[in-house]
Amino acid sequence: MKARALSVVLIVALFLLVTPIVSAQDEVVISWWTEPNSVPTNIQELFIDPWNEAHPGYRLEITEHEDLNNVLRTAITAGEAPDIIQSPGASFIAEFVNAGLVQPLDDYAAQWGWEDRLLPWAFQSGFIGGKLYSVPLTYESMILMYNRTLFEEKGWTPPTNLEEFEALAEAAVAEGIYPLIYGNVGWQPTNEHLVGIYLNNVAGPENVYKALIGEKPWTDPEFVEAMELLRTHIADKGWFSGGLENYFAIGWDDYWPTLSSGEAAMMMIGTWGFWGVGAFEETGTEWDWAPLPVFHERAGEYNYELATGSTLSINAASEHPDVAAEVIDFLLSDPDRVLDMSATQSFGEWMVPVRITPEDFPEGVDERFVRFFSDFAKVTGEGRIGYTTWTFWPAGPNVQLWEEIELVWYGELSVEDYLANHQAAWDEARAAGAVLNVPAPGVAE
Repeated sequence: MKARALSVVLIVALFLLVTPIVSAQDEVVISWWTEPNSVPTNIQELFIDPWNEAHPGYRLEITEHEDLNNVLRTAITAGEAPDIIQSPGASFIAEFVNAGLVQPLDDYAAQWGWEDRLLPWAFQSGFIGGKLYSVPLTYESMILMYNRTLFEEKGWTPPTNLEEFEALAEAAVAEGIYPLIYGNVGWQPTNEHLVGIYLNNVAGPENVYKALIGEKPWTDPEFVEAMELLRTHIADKGWFSGGLENYFAIGWDDYWPTLSSGEAAMMMIGTWGFWGVGAFEETGTEWDWAPLPVFHERAGEYNYELATGSTLSINAASEHPDVAAEVIDFLLSDPDRVLDMSATQSFGEWMVPVRITPEDFPEGVDERFVRFFSDFAKVTGEGRIGYTTWTFWPAGPNVQLWEEIELVWYGELSVEDYLANHQAAWDEARAAGAVLNVPAPGVAE
């Protein structure tokens, strides 16, 4: 027995001498930088560990960075950017594409069938100049969130048109309540959320679509009307947070205490807002959501603005692009994993636009979340779609839109001049071939 045991020890020792051991130091790191406080709490268990186990010799590292978009710009310039580049939306990635900083994904999409896995409009949103450069990390739309407890106490119902909206706003002001809470501290592009809402619900999706594809100038009267109405509501009436001074002084962390306490009645926000509804548990009140009110008959029935949130691309300078692509494919390959991860964020983050049905949601999920995603699928499937600026506007016009609108609100720039500047930015982007794919209303699916 001793001889046999000794033989086994010698064999094992010899095996260890001739067999390379992959240590943590020897592993190739595939890096992905993401936004802080938005990562699913179960991402290590459901995503990172399974991927690492399936790819010996590689290690996926997802790290959070404040002010991610600016950090990425600096890192790319210095040649220190991660393998997987996460941007705030399709229009943002366009500037990296134009600079040759991200690589096309067409071959990977064809290899793994990404077009069949993703919602059609979401897949198409990643194309620039006929090539696929990004896939969405999440999808979202703009909705009206409101304090349901307050509405029930006051006998209010969610407004569906301009008349109802303005009547409810006046009633809230009379009660000493902000009609809406919103602000842009921490993310100045928040301005574009409101601009997009008024463009879609005053000028109407058909007109917005025509302007996006170059068949209609942004200076036309319906766009002027939309921006004038927004200026009236936010600057003249002060219905957003009580006025511009407050709007420019508050941000995400202020929304929820104000709305859940009943100091504000409503909020126009993206469905990433689902992530913050836990505040209502602290105040013992209830929340709910409704489609945005339609402000002009030309906008037709209510619609949902199509939006991808953050997008994923591959760094053109990555030394391991094929492996980075396998990370993205792993994310797109399992709808159950997507829902289980996104559930930890109340489906407000990491809601990858893979094809799902209401039955796919985990058992016990709040019906308000399921109701949104079910209605979104139904309404957009009928072609009742609108357009978000961060998904369908090129970078140049997009930045001009959210920067200069502040001058309009302060009365330092006329709506007409603002829209003329917007048209000029679009002319420049179109000449540079920087426009994005835009689905037509009525053919979203």
